[in-house]
Amino acid sequence: MYAPDRPPYLRYGALLVFLVLATVGGAVIHPVVALAPVLCLGVVWVILKVPVKYPVLVVTWLVLAVDYVPERPQSGLWPSPLHPLGELMFAQLSYITKIGALRFPLVDVLILGLMGLAMYRRVTKSTIDPEPLPMPRPLIAVVALSLVAILWMEVRGIARGGDIKNSLWQWHQAAMMPFIVAMYHYAMRGPEDWPAFAKTIILAGLTKSAVSTYFAMVVVHELGVEVEYTTSHSDSMTFVFALLVAVMRFVEKPKSAHMLRGLAIIAFIGIGMIFNDRRLAYVSFAGCLLAAFLINPWTPLKRFLVRTLPFFAPFIIVYIAAGWNSGSSVFAPVQTIRSLIDGQGGEGNLDYRDIENLDMIATWAQFPILGTGYGHEFLEPIPLPDIAFVFPQYRFHPHNSLLGLFAFGGLLGYTGVWMYLAVTIYLVVRSYHRTNVSEYRAAALVIVGLVATYINQVFGDMGIISYICTFQISLAVAMTGKLAVRTGAWPMPHSRLLGPAPAAPVPPPGAITYPNEDAPSSAANPR
Repeated sequence: MYAPDRPPYLRYGALLVFLVLATVGGAVIHPVVALAPVLCLGVVWVILKVPVKYPVLVVTWLVLAVDYVPERPQSGLWPSPLHPLGELMFAQLSYITKIGALRFPLVDVLILGLMGLAMYRRVTKSTIDPEPLPMPRPLIAVVALSLVAILWMEVRGIARGGDIKNSLWQWHQAAMMPFIVAMYHYAMRGPEDWPAFAKTIILAGLTKSAVSTYFAMVVVHELGVEVEYTTSHSDSMTFVFALLVAVMRFVEKPKSAHMLRGLAIIAFIGIGMIFNDRRLAYVSFAGCLLAAFLINPWTPLKRFLVRTLPFFAPFIIVYIAAGWNSGSSVFAPVQTIRSLIDGQGGEGNLDYRDIENLDMIATWAQFPILGTGYGHEFLEPIPLPDIAFVFPQYRFHPHNSLLGLFAFGGLLGYTGVWMYLAVTIYLVVRSYHRTNVSEYRAAALVIVGLVATYINQVFGDMGIISYICTFQISLAVAMTGKLAVRTGAWPMPHSRLLGPAPAAPVPPPGAITYPNEDAPSSAANPR
């Protein structure tokens, strides 16, 4: 007689008791550690059953949506409901677990763990994950070169007596970029997975916009204070990404559904971006639109804009001239433009960023080819206001990370670290012009905008040491590789650029053949 197996109630009960006890014990150490047992169980399930794409999507949302604690979110005045997750993701594990050796954040563990899991499945020929589209070899080479250049700058700096403890945080996030690119490469089958990742980042942007709006309209109002930003500096890149997806999807395929969805995204994201009040966000978005306009072919819309813009130019000039010295809110865009030109110190005065940039150039002038190496502070021939009481390591981390690359790495280090962005733009623009698929073309324009936004963040807001910026530029690099191979902008790896030379046909048996006069003598007189 058939008798069904009895469910292992004792096992489930024992597991439940273990989870409860482990959770209570973790709560004694730190409230966030209480989540560890459940997270460990989830990790086991992911390893055994789930395609790596889905945990990568979750990690992407977490990185972009939770409070980014390294940048004092909400101006340090209010922890959002996602603040505990932000501490868990970005704070050093030594701070959470009280184990001194764990001087790295959980996000690093997730990156390397997911990349390692995907590589293990590839080696063991697991069928859980589909076969990913390969990446162009030149792109792989320059991404690896970026890591090599960073390590060279570290070795040079330490050899010159640099501070190794502070040096590690000068390049940590940038050095993780190749590993994040590899993680995204294995997580994505090809360009067909772009919508899933784009929607994830838009969802993260909506989350940050909600936090920004609530903080500005409720918390700040109750506290009665003025704040410089409402989420964090790096969130500008997330906001711009969401706006670009909304605009470029409609540009490449104008239809009512895309227009309505795009307007909704622009409305909800835009209000959060305005409250966050970062000038770089506006500059980046305008630059992205200009880049897309230049790359786009001569469509009827582009011809219309080119023909009508000269008629509006006089009105724009008059508007800027009238609002240059006005404090009215009607001329707020003009004041933003003026602040970018004059700086916060006003016309004729140097503000903090101007002085810092001059100091960085003076530091670069010491070793223009090789740089000082990491672990060294930049020079202060023009003294800066002392902010060590707030940020003791400020001379290791200039706001202008681009000049920082020149100062710490020289021309050699800068070129090695930065080369992958040039190759990314080259491949993605080629991909744009070699496909008629509107989704692929829109993705290519978004990637161009992402690169421009990343450069702005690196130039103005320490973007090179931000996980938020690093994750998004890594996604752009990985998707560029997929687009290049799918569209034929770069040949499939392991294939020939040119086919082999055609061989002479083999004559049928019994046919009379004559030697070719142009052939070598050995072929003309066979033995």
